[in-house]
Amino acid sequence: MGAAELVGRERETAVLARLLERTPPSGAVLLMLGDPGIGKSSLLHEAESRGRARGFRILRLAGVECEATLPFAGLHQMVGPVLDHVSLLPRHEREALSAAFGLVEGSPPAEPFLINLAVVDLLAAVAADRPVLVLADDVQWLDPQSHEVLTFVGRRVAGPVVIIAVMRRGHTGPFLHAGFPELTVSGVDDDAAAQILSAHAPGLTPAEQRRIRREALGNPLALRELPIALAALPSGGLRPLTLSDRLEHAFAGRGAELPSATRDAVLVAAVDPADDLAEIIAGTSALRGEPVPPEVFDPAQAVGLVTVEEGRVAFLHPLMRSGILQAESLARHQSAHRALADTLDDVYRRTWHSAQFIVGPDDRIADALEANAAHALSRGAVFSAIDDLERSAQLTSWSALRGHRLLVAAGHAFGMGREDIVHELLRSAARTDLTDLDRARMEWLGEMFDHTPGGAARVNELCDLAVRSAPADPDLSLDLLLAAALRCWWADTGPAARARVVACVERLPETAGDPRYLAALSAVEPVLRARQVVEALTGMPPGDDGDALRVMGMAAHGVGHMALATELLARSEVILRRQGRLGLLSQVLTTQSVTHVLLGDLVRAADMAEEGKRLAAETGQPAWGAGQLVCDVLLRAFVGDAQEAQRLAIEAELREARGRNVMLSMLQLARGLVSLAAGRNRDAYRTLRAIFDPAEPSFHQRNGFASLMFLADAAVRAGHREDARELVAELEVIARETPSPLLHVHLLYARAVLAADEDAEDFYLAALRQDLSHWPYAGAKVELAYGSWLRRQNRVHEARSLLTSAQSTFDRIGALPCGDEARLELRATGAPIDWPESSAERLRQITELSALRLADDEIAERLNLRRAVVAMYRGRGRPDTPGEDIAAVG
Repeated sequence: MGAAELVGRERETAVLARLLERTPPSGAVLLMLGDPGIGKSSLLHEAESRGRARGFRILRLAGVECEATLPFAGLHQMVGPVLDHVSLLPRHEREALSAAFGLVEGSPPAEPFLINLAVVDLLAAVAADRPVLVLADDVQWLDPQSHEVLTFVGRRVAGPVVIIAVMRRGHTGPFLHAGFPELTVSGVDDDAAAQILSAHAPGLTPAEQRRIRREALGNPLALRELPIALAALPSGGLRPLTLSDRLEHAFAGRGAELPSATRDAVLVAAVDPADDLAEIIAGTSALRGEPVPPEVFDPAQAVGLVTVEEGRVAFLHPLMRSGILQAESLARHQSAHRALADTLDDVYRRTWHSAQFIVGPDDRIADALEANAAHALSRGAVFSAIDDLERSAQLTSWSALRGHRLLVAAGHAFGMGREDIVHELLRSAARTDLTDLDRARMEWLGEMFDHTPGGAARVNELCDLAVRSAPADPDLSLDLLLAAALRCWWADTGPAARARVVACVERLPETAGDPRYLAALSAVEPVLRARQVVEALTGMPPGDDGDALRVMGMAAHGVGHMALATELLARSEVILRRQGRLGLLSQVLTTQSVTHVLLGDLVRAADMAEEGKRLAAETGQPAWGAGQLVCDVLLRAFVGDAQEAQRLAIEAELREARGRNVMLSMLQLARGLVSLAAGRNRDAYRTLRAIFDPAEPSFHQRNGFASLMFLADAAVRAGHREDARELVAELEVIARETPSPLLHVHLLYARAVLAADEDAEDFYLAALRQDLSHWPYAGAKVELAYGSWLRRQNRVHEARSLLTSAQSTFDRIGALPCGDEARLELRATGAPIDWPESSAERLRQITELSALRLADDEIAERLNLRRAVVAMYRGRGRPDTPGEDIAAVG
């Protein structure tokens, strides 16, 4: 890139230099934003020169406005030069890329996210030989599939891979909203502007230079082009338009002065997404009705509109293409598209061009576009299929069919998690004469993105739709009933609504073996139907359908069979990862993270929570992102990060949880755990008791099972033992109805902790005889409680072994608050204490606050800890005090 093109760009080139010199092992991404003509492409060329000099392999892609409908056009530009590395990819990724590029026929449809993963792995394979620099120009005009791939790759860029992309300001898209580092390219200063004018228009008077600088606003392209436009106007005046409009008018003026044949050729090139010279010449010949030679472009090259090199026609700037298009009439556009449609062999592209010159309904073209959509889907080009179906609907004369095609498009948008597109298509479909079945489909699709909680009336509406749909489409009917059941799970819709869902589900023929049938029963009646659900799940062959396993795992989770849920979801996770089905994978990870928290595998839960949250955002699933936020709150409470748990709980309540009992109950549990860890026992009991009270907004019967052992702890400490015993008696009755391990494990603990001293040991021993290998947290809680009881009975030797085992488990799984409880008890027996790495941050906080001369109770209040815990940490450097009474310092 010549120095003249980068005048005034010292700041931007310095950023590029640092980026390419650093090349961190984790990769890097930069997004340059600016107005048309501001110099983004020049900076991209500079990055290319610097990258080549440093040994980077350069991969380029550029969006073209009219190319946005061609599936994977941008991706093909980027990875075409390195397709020889595809053989290094796993077989399923090779097949996905081959399908995306249309290299194989008859293969199963490619999963869009698997294509994304394949590109990530392909770039990693290429970068193993030498560093890779991906340069993406005009990202706003990439076809949607390539735009999504580039964004996905940017989020996962690793190793010696750098991505530098440019976008026009004022446009939107996933790359813009991905949170990548940005560099705003603005106008050059007056000194640089003067240098550019002197180089390109040396004959201007000082007054003309000042005027051009004022009009150009530091835009380098305008500084080069406006003097030419000014000279072409007899009055020497410029139109009162935006800068981009002025430049487009200037370029259009050049096109208007071209010979007729050249003007036709430039128009065909402007409407053709491809840049193939032979194709454009053929189209121009068809438009004119006579043969046209390639030299027809010579006049356009002479005035700087296009270049023709190696059989390719390229506009020198996107504004030149848009200027030509704006200058020509609609009739001329249509004629150019018709000419290309008449000469193309590719059915997909011929149909696309045909659709551009049709005005009004045309069922033949509408049918062809529907076929185009099927072809796009086979390549994994879902967004192109959506566009084809939407255009097909526009050209369809029969209103009911028009609505059906819009609903099919909305279904594909739902599969991609694009709530915005779904709602737009549903609004259009609602204006058509839908059949009853399609109206039910529309309601189901709307339900999937309806974040309004609960509602018995809505549950009944969905049941009515399901009943009417069942004879013609039992599958849709079951989908509707599962949606109704999930409303009953998320919020308290009342017993009548739940009974209606169960009745409708059971009336459907031949659905008992469908995972959705079991998930619906689990969601709507997790107690009364638990035995039926568990027996069915354990009797079903797992199979290799990742989605079916996901739904089965949801059903097991709903009835509280966490070990079975973990097994099913783990199988689903493996399959969905292999298939690249990241939207469903985010749901699996979210459910798994909650399951692992309740089981006590907090380290795995944290990993899954982080990945699930990221994937929910990437795949456009806000409802699952909200669930992940609530899981994060619970996880923070379990590991002892009280401040963050409280902050996130407020955020979750304000953003998503209102009216959703299932979320509010989990937030209530987290707050109860924080209060327990801080020694605020009465607050803890009141908070946790609300989960069991049907009059409270946080009531949720199944989630109450997960709260019982903590309620028992709070009851003993706060003096509410009798009330808690009454609740346990009620739950004992429920336990005879349900085999839910979640409830039975918590009852084992609660019985022992709430028992009188003369009965407690029998309950503790009964609990320890149970197989709690899947429940490390609960098993350690039993050991801690029994060890504490033994210490109070002065059976210190027996207590130490149990307390040591409990401390070891809590430290291993990352449950710091319970680990500290075990350390307090061990300290009171005179036994040595082990300190896990996870306690280092807590020690640092306490040490810093101690340095401010704060008393133990002040530190405890600030950090949401018991005073005894603070005293223990402050005494880590001092000899332990055997036999110290915990109550005296707590």
